[in-house]
Amino acid sequence: MISLHSTLGGAAVLPALTWDGPEDAAGRIAGPFRHVGIGELKIGGRTEQLKVLLGSCVGIAFLWKKRGRCGLAHCLLAEAAMPQTEPGARYVSHAVPSLLRLMGATTADYADIVVVVAGGGMMLDACSSRFQIGQQNADAARKYLKLYGLNVLDCRVGGKTGRTLAVDCATCSYQIEDIAPQSRERHHAHA
Repeated sequence: MISLHSTLGGAAVLPALTWDGPEDAAGRIAGPFRHVGIGELKIGGRTEQLKVLLGSCVGIAFLWKKRGRCGLAHCLLAEAAMPQTEPGARYVSHAVPSLLRLMGATTADYADIVVVVAGGGMMLDACSSRFQIGQQNADAARKYLKLYGLNVLDCRVGGKTGRTLAVDCATCSYQIEDIAPQSRERHHAHA
């Protein structure tokens, strides 16, 4: 697995890969995937596949077909209290400009970048707004994507289920899948 955090002259350095990523029998993006962990962002091109597993976190995917690049951020929280200096995705407020920077996009390119957002689930049974992290993350994603004038093609957030977001960089396509919750009875049967 290759993690991409280095830059060359302000532009992301894209590693060369040899795998061509077929789809499985169900037509889903089959991988192998570069997993994007919590607080990480990765840029892919050519034949790469990026994937993130989400609960209350928000995944933000940038699909830039014109340049053959995609980016995926896995954001844990909504907004950073302090400005961040290095690219990162712990906070939604930091992930959006970091993805644009690492992809080498300028303001003139924003109209060519398609955005997909997923996650933001309510994973805890809590009434307090303090614990509604998923909703806060989804609201922050909408806020910062609008602030940068980016086009959101698909936004599947909220609910009480986890999701996966997979990006096929070769075709600039994506797939969002809900993760079916396991019933308590079944869980206790194995305990």
